[in-house]
Amino acid sequence: MHVTVKGTNKNFRDLLMEASKFFADLLMDPRMVRNLNIEIEVGRLDVDGECVDEEGTRNPRWFTINLKKQSIEEMIKTLAHEMVHVKQHAKNELQTGCVIAARGGLIIRSKWKGVLWKPKRKEDEYYDSPWELEAYSKEISLFYKFATRYDKTKSWYVESSVKG
Repeated sequence: MHVTVKGTNKNFRDLLMEASKFFADLLMDPRMVRNLNIEIEVGRLDVDGECVDEEGTRNPRWFTINLKKQSIEEMIKTLAHEMVHVKQHAKNELQTGCVIAARGGLIIRSKWKGVLWKPKRKEDEYYDSPWELEAYSKEISLFYKFATRYDKTKSWYVESSVKG
């Protein structure tokens, strides 16, 4: 797996690189992980993070993860969430940007495990989507596994938890 990180200091860069590799190893087969190329960019965003499939093909291997500049804990939690999306794209569970003909024009939908997903009447298009449900359900456990497995990570996590 090849990871580059832009937009932050060396310590944060190293932690984000280490965390992305850790999450990939937990989420995917080693052969898949070996072929991933991920660029992490830290900067100003309106959202905490986003995962961009740079290829737009079946089983992509090139991704950009954009992270909002915030505390390292929040960036690592968000990175965990976005790495779940990397897994979803790489395993072809999620395809975004599917153009569908509809009354009055074209709409863009996503496919989840080969099926077009559309929210039901009371569902939220973002929070109730199966790919977001999976990412939100895994981000905290991935974060805590990372925080407790690495000594240097444990020290920043303990220090930041004490500060509040």
